[in-house]
Order: sequence, then C-alpha cells, then structure tokens
Amino acid sequence: MEGSKVFFIDFDLNSPSDFGTTEHVIKVDIKPVNNTLVCSSLSNDFAAILNSKEFSDVTLVAQNGCEFKAHKVILCARSQVLAAMFRNDLEESKTNRIRIDDMDADVIEEMLKYIYTGGNIPQKLAAELFMAANKYSLLDLQILCEEILINTMEIATVADILFLADRHSNERLKTKAVQFIVNNIKALPATEGWKKLRQTDHELCMDVLEIAIQERL
Repeated sequence: MEGSKVFFIDFDLNSPSDFGTTEHVIKVDIKPVNNTLVCSSLSNDFAAILNSKEFSDVTLVAQNGCEFKAHKVILCARSQVLAAMFRNDLEESKTNRIRIDDMDADVIEEMLKYIYTGGNIPQKLAAELFMAANKYSLLDLQILCEEILINTMEIATVADILFLADRHSNERLKTKAVQFIVNNIKALPATEGWKKLRQTDHELCMDVLEIAIQERL
C-alpha cells in the first residue's frame, strides 16, 4: 500500500518437532499516522467541549451582556493574562466572571473559538481580534490577524490599520501600512479613514506625510 512501511522479521523455531527447524517470515504492514487528521480530530473535540459548556467553570460577559461559558484550565493554558487573573486575588478569581466591556459578543465568541481550536478566523473581524489578542497576550492569534490585515490592506482601510498598529506598537504592521500609504498617497486624502485619522491623531498623519515626501525626493 502506498505510504505504508513494511517490516520483515526473520526467526527460527529451534524447538524439536516433526518439521525440524523452520524459518518463518512475518510481513508487517504498518500505516503511518496522518498528523493532519489527528490535529483535525483534536480541534473538533475541543470545539465540542466549548459548545457543550459541560464542566465549564468561568463566564465571559460581553459589553452587551451576552455570556459565554468556558473552562479556566484552557483559558489559563492559552493566555498568561487570563491565567494571572485567576492566580491572583482579583475579582475574576472570586466571582469566576470576566467582564469585557470593550468587546462585542461576536468578537469574544471568535476569540474563544480560536483559544479552543486554533482554527481560522473571519477576515471581517481581524482588526477587532487583533486588539483582543493584544489585550490577552494571545501571540499566535495576533500574528494571524496581523497577516490578514497586511494581505487585505486597501485604500479605504489602511488609515484605520495604521492607527491600530501605532496604538499597539506593532512595528511590522505599521511599516506595511505606512508603505502602502506612501504608494497610494494621492488617493488617501479623499477616504473617510484618513479624514478621521487627521482628527484623532494629526501628528501620526504628519509623520506619514514626511516619510512620503522623503521617499519622493
């Protein structure tokens, strides 16, 4: 069978018998384990744990009051920030409730899905999940969101991405956003994102314009 490993084991039967000494060959066909299938099975199992809510011992509360049941041991294993909440004498460790007043329910739901399964995330929530990952020190989720934001950067969204990267001190994302703006500088002033950025962080806009001028010289 393709992809299988075959082992031949030779041995002698030296005990007296009417047949004398006989050489036997045992052919063993071992199928290799498919790591992809194993990972998929684990992901499905942890998704089922999250969805069933069985043995849950902590509740996450979104800004609109929507509640999500979860498991401390999994949250703590994935996030040092969440682990610190329960290891120290904080309100969360006493009430077993985490109020997240700066996140919508759909963002918390997708964050939990990623914590449990490590699966894909919706492109439309990449910016919000980037902030969630930064807040709870979910490095792998932050990197995934960063890649999505870079690969889907558009003239209409780049100013928001620049602001996001600057606020969270993500130099790689900020550099990519600045370069995108420099390459499309003529189209930026008309976008709502750029107009909003000029009002919220005029200094950041001026820094980008200086870089654009220097690259044009």
